[in-house]
Amino acid sequence: MIPMAEQRIAAAGLSDRVTLVAGDFYTDDLPDGADLAWLGAICHQNSREQNRALFAKVHKALKDGGVVVIRDVVMDPSHTSPKGGALFAINMLVATEGGGTYTLDEYRQDLCEVGFDEVTLVHQHEFMNSLIRAKKAHK
Repeated sequence: MIPMAEQRIAAAGLSDRVTLVAGDFYTDDLPDGADLAWLGAICHQNSREQNRALFAKVHKALKDGGVVVIRDVVMDPSHTSPKGGALFAINMLVATEGGGTYTLDEYRQDLCEVGFDEVTLVHQHEFMNSLIRAKKAHK
């Protein structure tokens, strides 16, 4: 993934502003001092407990005022809409130990539990392109 990301970042003229670090977010510490953490199509493969652990790592790695953006499916409170997300939840039930699709309120609870605030749904999409933004408060 790093070489592909480097090409895209270079094409956008942002190489001097972005640092990419390889690793396994399940086992490795995240590097400190980040302004932004992007969790793209990751949260659905995790249980809520695993997501809270990941969100805590992200929170620790971010500078005060830093932002996390989650790109994934965001379900309505009934967990039945959007339809694509409901069907995808069945896939996660079969293919992962604890993954699923989650509501904005579930994301908000889990993000706030580890210290984020200002949790907002920035963009709603039928499938996996919804965006949630949360901020690490200044100390």
